[in-house]
Amino acid sequence: MIDLAILGLLQDQDLHGYELKKRLGELPGAFAGVSFGSLYPALARLERAGAVREVEGHRAAPAPNVPMTGALSGEIAAFRARSHPGRERDDRVTGRRNRKVYGITASGRTRLETLLVGTTADDRTFALQVAFGRHLRPEQRVSVFERRRSDLAERLRTLLAQPAAAGRNDQYLQSLREHDARVLTNDLAWVDELVALARLELDDAGQPVPTSIGGIHP
Repeated sequence: MIDLAILGLLQDQDLHGYELKKRLGELPGAFAGVSFGSLYPALARLERAGAVREVEGHRAAPAPNVPMTGALSGEIAAFRARSHPGRERDDRVTGRRNRKVYGITASGRTRLETLLVGTTADDRTFALQVAFGRHLRPEQRVSVFERRRSDLAERLRTLLAQPAAAGRNDQYLQSLREHDARVLTNDLAWVDELVALARLELDDAGQPVPTSIGGIHP
C-alpha cells in the first residue's frame, strides 16, 4: 500500500524524502505515523525496480530534526537510509548539500495504474484509490468504484443474513451488528455517488452512460 501512496504523490510532483513523509501524513488516515525507517526502504525498492528515479537539478532546504519513531529497528533503518551515499551528495562548488529528490518514471506510472485498478481493495487501499482516482481514465474509475460497491453490497448481505443475537446478554453484540450495517449502508450510498460522478465523466468523454444508480441521475 505504501508503494501506491508514494507513486501517487510523485505522479503529481517530484519530492524529496522529508516532503514525501509530510505528504503521506496528509493522506486520509492511512500514513499519519509512517516513519523514515519505512519510507526510505520503500523508495529504495521502487528505485531498484525502476519505478522512481533521482531527479537531477533539484535542491531542497535542509530538513528539520527528524523525531524518533520509537522503534529501534526503525531508527537504525532510517539512519542507514539517510547515511546512504546516494541520499545526499556534496556540492563541491557551493559547499552546501543536496538532498535526493525523487521523480516517477514511465515504469512507475504503469505500476501506479496497475495498483489503482487492481483487485478488490481493503478499506485503506480503496481510500487511496479514491484519493488518486484523478490519475485514471473515467472508464477505469467506473470499474474501480463498481467493484467496490459490489464488495460492500456482499458484505452487507452477509451481515444481514446472520441470525439475530438472542437473549439479553447479546444486546450489545446486536447493537454492534446494527452499527456495522449502518456504516456499510452509508458507504454504499457514498460509492453510488462516486459511480454516478464517474459515469458523468464518461458521458462528457463521449462514451455511453448506463442508467442511474442510487437515486443519482447522470
